[in-house]
Amino acid sequence: MSSENNRFRSRIALVFLFALAIRILCACPALWSYFMDGNMGSFMRPDSATYFFPARAFVETGKLTLDVGSDFPAVQRPPGYIFFLVAVIFLSCPPIIGCLVDALTVFPVALTGRRLAGRRAGFWAAVLYALNLTALANAPLILADTLLGFLCAWQVFFFVQAWHTKRLSDFLIGTVFAAAATLTKPVNLPVLILIPFVLVPVLMRPWRKASIAALLSVFVSCAMLVPWMLRNQSVGAGFVLDRNSGLTALHNTAAILARANGTDGDTERAALEAEAEAAFARKSEQYANLLELNKAEDDWYLARYKKTIFEHPGATAATHLFQVWILLPDLPDFLQNLGLRTGERGTLAVLRKDGPVAAFRHYMDGSYAAAFLAVPFLLATGVLYALTAAGVWICLRRRRWAVLTLFAVFVLYYLAAPGPVLMPRYQIPALPFACALAGAVISVCGIRRWRKRRSCPRCNP
Repeated sequence: MSSENNRFRSRIALVFLFALAIRILCACPALWSYFMDGNMGSFMRPDSATYFFPARAFVETGKLTLDVGSDFPAVQRPPGYIFFLVAVIFLSCPPIIGCLVDALTVFPVALTGRRLAGRRAGFWAAVLYALNLTALANAPLILADTLLGFLCAWQVFFFVQAWHTKRLSDFLIGTVFAAAATLTKPVNLPVLILIPFVLVPVLMRPWRKASIAALLSVFVSCAMLVPWMLRNQSVGAGFVLDRNSGLTALHNTAAILARANGTDGDTERAALEAEAEAAFARKSEQYANLLELNKAEDDWYLARYKKTIFEHPGATAATHLFQVWILLPDLPDFLQNLGLRTGERGTLAVLRKDGPVAAFRHYMDGSYAAAFLAVPFLLATGVLYALTAAGVWICLRRRRWAVLTLFAVFVLYYLAAPGPVLMPRYQIPALPFACALAGAVISVCGIRRWRKRRSCPRCNP
C-alpha cells in the first residue's frame, strides 16, 4: 500500500512540474517584457487595478487605501487576494507566483479524484486540470480567480473527504477554505450559506454529528467574515464584504437591456452610467464623504437592476439562465499572454449578440494561425467536458445523489453565478470537482468488472 501511495505522489509531483512548466512557457513573451522593463501591463486586466493598487499602497504605507497617496479606504474588493498580493509583491514576481499557485492546484484536484474513484482517477483529474486552457491562461494574470480556484479545490477535497470519513475536522477544514475563498471573491458566499442546509444533510451522519457540523460551520463562517464586514462598516461602506455589487448590477442591467432592445451591452452600459451621473449630479453635496456617495450609487444601480428585471422578464431569463457560453475556453487571454493579440476588442458584446463563431472571427480579425497553438489544450478541455457529462449521466443512472449534490454545488452553481457576464475565468472554481469527476469516469470505465473491484485497495484506497 505504501509503495502504491508513493508512486501516486510521485506521479502527481510530475504532473505539477509539467503544469508549472507549461504555464510559464505559455506566458514567456509577457514575462520577458516584465523582466526587461518591469512592465506588468501584459498581466493586467480591467479588474486588476482594484487588487494591485491597494496591495501596493499597503506595502508602501501600511494602509489599505485605493492607491499610494490616497486616503480613500479600499472597499471595492474583499481582502483575500489583496493581502495575497501584499505577500507576493515582496517576492517581486506576482505572475510567476500565480503560475505556481495554479500548478499547485493539481494536488487537491488529484486527492479529490482519488477519494471519488481511486488513484487512477486522481492522476487523470490532475492531468485534465494541468491541461485546461482557461486555468493556464489566467494563471499569470493579476486577478483573484487563480487563488479562488486553489482555495475552492481544497474546499472540495475536504468536503468529499468528510463525506467518506464523517469526521467533523474534515468538514470544518472544508468550511475554513470555503470562507477563505469567500474573502477572496464573494461569489463563494452562497456556498457558505448552502453548507449547513444542503451539504450537511447529504454528507454527514449521524444526525447528531450533522447538527454539530451545521452549527460549527455557521460559527466558523461568521468568525472569518464578520471582522472584515465590521471594518467596512466602520469606514462608511456598510456591513458588506465589498462594494462591487453596483458594478455587477450595472453589467447585468446592460445585458438585459441590450437583449430587450436589440443593441449591444457597451452602448446600454454607457447610457446607464450617464443616467446615474445625471441622477447624482445635484446630490453629491448631500453626502458626508465619497464613500457615502459611492454607497448611494451602488444602491441606485441595484434598484435599477431590479426594475429592469421586472420590466423585461423574458430578456432577464435569456441572459441569466443556461449561459452555456461560459464554458468557452479562454483563448483570448492565452493569445494575449503570448503577445499574439491584444484585449479590449469588444468580443463579449459580439458573443452576446451573434454567438461564439462571430465572436471568434471578430477576435482573430482574419488571422487564425495563432489559434492552432491552443489546439492541444482545446482538445483536453473538450475531453474534460465530455467526461464530466458522462460522469453526471453515470451518477444519475446509479442514483449517486451525494455526488450529484456535490456537482450541483461545486460546478453548476459556479457556472450559473456570473449570469450574463460571460468571462471564461469565472469557470475556474468549477474546474476542480469537474476534473475529479472526469477522472473518476476514466477510472471506472477502465475497470471491466467495477462492482467486483471497487473494494480493491489498489483501485480504491
